[in-house]
Amino acid sequence: MKRTLAYFLLLVIVAAAAFLLVIKKPWGTLRVDETSFAMTDTASIGKIFIADMNGNRLTLERTAQGWMANQKYEVRRDYISKLLSTVKNVSVSYPVAESAQNAVIKAMSTRNKKVEIYGRGGKLLKAYYVGGPSLDELGTYMLMEGAKHAYVTAIPGFQGTLETRYATDESSVRAGSIYKFRTNEMKMVRVTYPSKPDSSFTISILGADSFQLTKHNGEHVTFFNKQRVLEYLDNFKFVNCESFVNDLSKKDSILQGTPYCTISVTDRSDQPHETVIYNMPRTPDSVNQFDQQGNPVPYDSDHYFATINNGGDFVIIQQFHFGRLFKSVTWFTVPGKPIKS
Repeated sequence: MKRTLAYFLLLVIVAAAAFLLVIKKPWGTLRVDETSFAMTDTASIGKIFIADMNGNRLTLERTAQGWMANQKYEVRRDYISKLLSTVKNVSVSYPVAESAQNAVIKAMSTRNKKVEIYGRGGKLLKAYYVGGPSLDELGTYMLMEGAKHAYVTAIPGFQGTLETRYATDESSVRAGSIYKFRTNEMKMVRVTYPSKPDSSFTISILGADSFQLTKHNGEHVTFFNKQRVLEYLDNFKFVNCESFVNDLSKKDSILQGTPYCTISVTDRSDQPHETVIYNMPRTPDSVNQFDQQGNPVPYDSDHYFATINNGGDFVIIQQFHFGRLFKSVTWFTVPGKPIKS
């Protein structure tokens, strides 16, 4: 008898719990039209438009060459991958309490990002607003366009706001590509060192296996290591910048200084692609602060400033990428074992 009563009481408890979870919980009957933020088929997306309250607009479009930002710049692969993953996996954690709905929606009216997702044919598929972080900072407020209720959203396995994943600054999503040339796509490479002119050189690509190496004074180098020339030119397949700093306050003063190096690539259409490189003054964040004698070093050893796109952009570049391009004309020769060109 006691065992039967115990089973009965357990059954009542389970039934009550189910009632509370399914019937009483407001998120037990969520409206699909207000909560379907996720876009599971990201392959069908052709365009994503994001706008913030400061007037910034970012349009990301899928093209045959990849994703483009504002019809001008190639988009970083890591960024578009993270954004598409966010668009696909965002889900509702719970609805904002009725008592807090007005306050949250009011706050979102002054802080939000409008997101519009279009199909490949140009049809609008979803439109919603992304607000700030929830009170516990583990989720993000979102509101579907036309909906009356806001929700706290998240990505399973991730804790934090999703707001920053919806970028509106084109410079933050631009691919940092500077050079993407195969050897047969280049006609000439010229490297100039204003403070060390004897180190400067020009490589002319005459054919698939034919090159001409020239000193800064126009004198041809008769003997050089052809394998080193091939190795050097191969570096131009992938050269990136670290970041864009077009709005840097000290940009003008840096540009008034003497460049450390200028690298100019002429492609097969006779179009120039010039990078002018400047030493970066040492900062408290520089890895190396002193030389071997204990004296403060004047410049950062790992980074440089540079203008790219023929002066159109000001960027920070890394020694890691450009160090392999900072060669002297003597690097191409092999003392004692010259190789005739």
